[in-house]
Amino acid sequence: MKPRVLLTSFPEFGGHDENISKKIMLAFESTGIDGITLETKLLTCDEEGSRRVSNLIEQGEKYDAIIQLGLADSRKEISLERWAHNYSNFTIPDNSGRMANEIIIERGPEKYQATVSKHVLDEEFENDEDVVWSNSAGQFVCNETIYRTLNSIELMGGKIPAIFVHLPPESEISLTRQMEVISRIIKTLASKPRLEVVGALLFNSERRILACRRPPQDVWAGWWEFPGGKIDEGETEKEALRREIIEELGIIVNPKSRVASLQYEYEDRFVSLSIWDCGVVDHESIDVKEHDLISWLDQSSLNTVKWLPADEPLIEEWMRSGIPYS
Repeated sequence: MKPRVLLTSFPEFGGHDENISKKIMLAFESTGIDGITLETKLLTCDEEGSRRVSNLIEQGEKYDAIIQLGLADSRKEISLERWAHNYSNFTIPDNSGRMANEIIIERGPEKYQATVSKHVLDEEFENDEDVVWSNSAGQFVCNETIYRTLNSIELMGGKIPAIFVHLPPESEISLTRQMEVISRIIKTLASKPRLEVVGALLFNSERRILACRRPPQDVWAGWWEFPGGKIDEGETEKEALRREIIEELGIIVNPKSRVASLQYEYEDRFVSLSIWDCGVVDHESIDVKEHDLISWLDQSSLNTVKWLPADEPLIEEWMRSGIPYS
């Protein structure tokens, strides 16, 4: 069954002659997205419109993802809104003439976080400089709408991925480019992505292996992993590993052989992980760039750090049978 995705937008408001969110939604109505049942709704730019999606959720409508679009005429990037705040303070009236300066939902939490995987979206848009995270959806109807939506998702006990995306005017980013980004967001959230990942088994002169800890700003902060990362389109595993190790550790490696392949399902994605023996490296030449701590571990100390869930089965196996050497 195809994933069911709800895409919403707003009409013109506040003296604007057009609203790019409406243009993009109408364009998707015409083209659709392969493999996805896309439903669209043009919300009114007022209190009634801000309640429309939350009402649908509380009436029992089921979606695999909800993406809400709105215009932000002062922004230059496509903004992924990470938070919705429980307060409205309009500087212009909405389309009903309302000037709200009030709590959106009495006794509601101060803010809600978008129910999407930041890690997955970070992976998807890591090379797109015109796509950024924002910590404020403003204090107008856009924020009101996503706050009510997230509140209803919580009340209904659901886990629907939902996010608000603020769009800049076409003078900043073309309609074609913005449609490409929204299409990627929809596809990413509609079903779990499958990431192809490669890791390096690096040894020091004492035949200990290198483990790296993810930094505080990372979604998996404090967890340990093999150095490496995602395989980009068109790359071989070896090419991706060489690139990742230069980026993470500042050294050049020569992957010799694949020593393990694993499949793991996280809550937000599937991971296919390959581990390559890259031989002995000079530990003094390592320049740690993306992790906050590294450690060299032998067989008996492998379980002294908290490995990422995808790595744990391999670590348990090596604790029993030993670390493989080429």
